[in-house]
Amino acid sequence: MVRKYPFWKPFFVLFLSGMIGVLSLVFITVPQLDNIRVTLPDLAELPVPLLVMILLLQPAVLLLIASAIGCLLAPRLDLVSLLYERAAYGTPVLPRLKPQLKLALVLGLILAVVIMALDWAFLPFLGEEISAIETQGFNLLALLVMGMFYGGITEELLLRWGFMSILVWLGWLLLRRSGDSPPAGLVWVAIFIASIVFGIGHLPAMAAMVPLTAIIAIRTIVLNSIAGIVFGWLYWRRSLEAAMVSHAFVHVGFFIIRLFSLAFN
Repeated sequence: MVRKYPFWKPFFVLFLSGMIGVLSLVFITVPQLDNIRVTLPDLAELPVPLLVMILLLQPAVLLLIASAIGCLLAPRLDLVSLLYERAAYGTPVLPRLKPQLKLALVLGLILAVVIMALDWAFLPFLGEEISAIETQGFNLLALLVMGMFYGGITEELLLRWGFMSILVWLGWLLLRRSGDSPPAGLVWVAIFIASIVFGIGHLPAMAAMVPLTAIIAIRTIVLNSIAGIVFGWLYWRRSLEAAMVSHAFVHVGFFIIRLFSLAFN
């Protein structure tokens, strides 16, 4: 019996979930509007609401594409989303997610410590350019909200559910679909590629804050790629939602570390 893979209902559930993250970008976009107007002078005269809508349009479109790709391909590759299966088959989410939570939370908090430690290790090589990052005036709570919702939900839909899934599918297609599921080596290649793209994807945001030198680009790609590898592994071996939780708790860890740093400075 050929298994059916419903599309529309899971697609809307995942897309709308990701849109929560897209909308959370407002917390960062609005404080940066003056810098954005300098960078994009053609948009400088637009009313603020329209400008914000235009800036959110690109991630929304990418999210739509990634949500559709994942819904079409991931279930056929044994890549699991609990939300997809809830919408498609009525399978409960929480009983399946609970056994995954401890690992996802612990890995997220460990990643936060490791990434912050590596970030500090990079500081002697970055010079004065990076100091501008510390003076952006972002509200820590706004960073936390954006990190948990855009990072934890939307970026995982973009990079894991969409991009990593299509990489695995293309690789398996090239291998002529030998076996019942993609081989581990192929999935690892997809995890690494998606993690590097995840790191590269953070360069535009970094370039909006500081001049993008080679060392700053390397730092940004390396730190984010480390996290991307862990999230990719969780998506493969647990579920998309485990990757989402882990990603969100990286930002919880960042928030706690920054609070302690402010308290002792």
